[in-house]
Formats: sequence, C-alpha cells, structure tokens
Amino acid sequence: MKPFSLVKIAAALCVLASTCIAAISTSNVVVKVMERTGDKLFEKKLAYPKTFDNGPTITAATPFSVSFDASSDRTGKALALDQAFVSLRNMETGDEMAFAAKMGKNGSYRMDVTRKQFRSHLGAMPGKHMVSLVLGSFDEGGLFYELGEVQVAGKKRIGNADVLYGPRDEIHHRFAEPQRMPNVLLSLVFAGLVAAPLLALVGVWVRMGVNMSNLAKEPVGSSALMVLVAAYMALAVAYWIGVRLLPMLAYVLALALPTYLVGQYALSRRIQLGL
Repeated sequence: MKPFSLVKIAAALCVLASTCIAAISTSNVVVKVMERTGDKLFEKKLAYPKTFDNGPTITAATPFSVSFDASSDRTGKALALDQAFVSLRNMETGDEMAFAAKMGKNGSYRMDVTRKQFRSHLGAMPGKHMVSLVLGSFDEGGLFYELGEVQVAGKKRIGNADVLYGPRDEIHHRFAEPQRMPNVLLSLVFAGLVAAPLLALVGVWVRMGVNMSNLAKEPVGSSALMVLVAAYMALAVAYWIGVRLLPMLAYVLALALPTYLVGQYALSRRIQLGL
C-alpha cells in the first residue's frame, strides 16, 4: 500500500512524463473478478485508451485482479517498469489506495487484491472507485490510464477521525480466581506415602543382613550399577514433578542398554571373585 500523497505525485509525474515522452504503451489489459470457487463474475479486456462501463462489485469473497503487458513505443519490446501500481480512488471522498503490480515469469504484470488487503483497506471505504494504472520507467517516461469504475462493498466508518482514533471505552478486566489448593498437611502425608516404599526397601535390606563391605572388593561394576539404579529413581521423581511421558520413555530407553551391560558385568565379576 502507498499513501494517498505518494500516489497522487506518482500519477502527476506519469502524466507529465507521458506528455513529454509518451514512450510506454500497454496491451492485454484484463480486469477480472472471480468467486473463490473459480466462477467468473466479470472480465473485461481493454486497449488503451478505452475504458469499461457497468463495473463489477468487489467483496472480500470475490478476488479482484488486473493484469497487463508493458512495452516501449521506441523499441516495441517488453518493458521492465520502475513503478507499476493499480490505483483505486474513491469517487465520493477522494481517498486513494494503490496496490503494486508484480511482473510474472512471462513478462506480464498482475495485481491481486487479497481478502486480507480488502478487509484492511478497501472494506472501510465502500462506494464507487476509479481503477487506474500508474506506470513509470526511468528511461521511457510514464503512463496514467483510467480503466473504469468498480463498486466496493463494505461498511462505512461511523464518526469523524477524532472519534475513530480517540480514547476507547475503559476495559474492566477481572483476573481469574486462584485455584483451590489442597491442605499442606495432606500434601506432606502424600509425599510420605510415596517415600515409604523406599524406606521399607532399606529396612528389608537391613533385616536380611546385607553386607555393604564387599562393595569395596568390586567397586567399578557395583558402583556403576548403583548409579544407574539411582538414575532410574531420579527419573521417577522427575516424572512425578512434571516431566512429560514421551521424554520420560526416551530417557528410560536410553538407560536400558547401559544398565543391562553394567549389571551383567557386575554380577559376573562378583561370581568370579566368589562374593
């Protein structure tokens, strides 16, 4: 999009340049309005300086496009323009919008008014609009070509600029009420019940007469196995705190093979040492 002042200046420069040089010509000018389903609502082929009458109505659901070719009068060859705009000027208010036309691979120019552009710019200024080509080249001059009038559907803005861009109504925001949390005592009891199996395991080991002194005779394998078992316990705690299931399973699978190999080594060494 280009501001109104820039569009008007560009149009004036094109007119002045065309009167002095008049070296740009257009051909295969096609104004088209189609439905999203692909059905054609309006299509008009023009040749400079002809215009079209009974223009179509443009809405957000009916894409509007203008395509054309540009060539040099002096050489007759296709021309790469320095500026190529399709201007839509509101006949009632004089407000003007300009959409850039882009060159395709075949050398033709095309401008499409997308649904987002319509809602952002044209939808707020409904009514009759004059469609014009604003073309310019540093070497060849410029051309201003009025194609015809189209009807833009939409809702008019209410109020003047001071009301439209002035202070809005105050917004009263209500924060969400905090969630009810369980009693602290209940949380402590639950944590104790979770830790109880570990304490019971240690107690069973003590009652069975587990001899920890033999660990010093085979410290490498036994220590590594204990570390891996502790890693599994840490993963269980992490899952309880907040680690998601899929990452948790990935960590468990990563520890599975090392645990198996280290366990085999530790048990084999203990058998060899007669522990």
